[in-house]
Amino acid sequence: MYKDGHRGIALLLMLPLTGLFGIIGFAMTVVAVAVCRLPDLDYDHDWLPHRGPTHTVWFALGVGAVACAGLYVGLLAAPVDLPAWPIALLAGTTVFLGIISHLLADALTVGRGDHAVRPFRPVSPLPLRFGLFKADSKGWNAGFLVGGVVGQVLALCWFYVPEIL
Repeated sequence: MYKDGHRGIALLLMLPLTGLFGIIGFAMTVVAVAVCRLPDLDYDHDWLPHRGPTHTVWFALGVGAVACAGLYVGLLAAPVDLPAWPIALLAGTTVFLGIISHLLADALTVGRGDHAVRPFRPVSPLPLRFGLFKADSKGWNAGFLVGGVVGQVLALCWFYVPEIL
């Protein structure tokens, strides 16, 4: 899947949080969209196979944990009194969800052989593959992005002005 499709899937995955928590959920969505393409850093390094280690739940857990720990330490050092642990945990979970959205988006595409997403490798070699469309499909990529944006707007409306919907 291409960048717009990845962003759209992240927006769609985060819809329940925006609908439940309003602007806080939307802020979480912004973070998830910001990190949703992180697994594709394997394109920048020849020694990393595409859809390899960066396309696993272990990578998502690791990056989420680093984000959580880093924010926690940063908030402890901040000159304001904020609930560091809940905020850091929420941010780490959001980063995790953003990366998981990438894995789900790639699993929707046609990926054969070594190109399939194997989210639990090396524990399990089983692929996660739905094979619904090609990654370079302009229609699907744009459709997910538009659907995600419209969904987020509707979720915010539902939270703040439920009588509209």
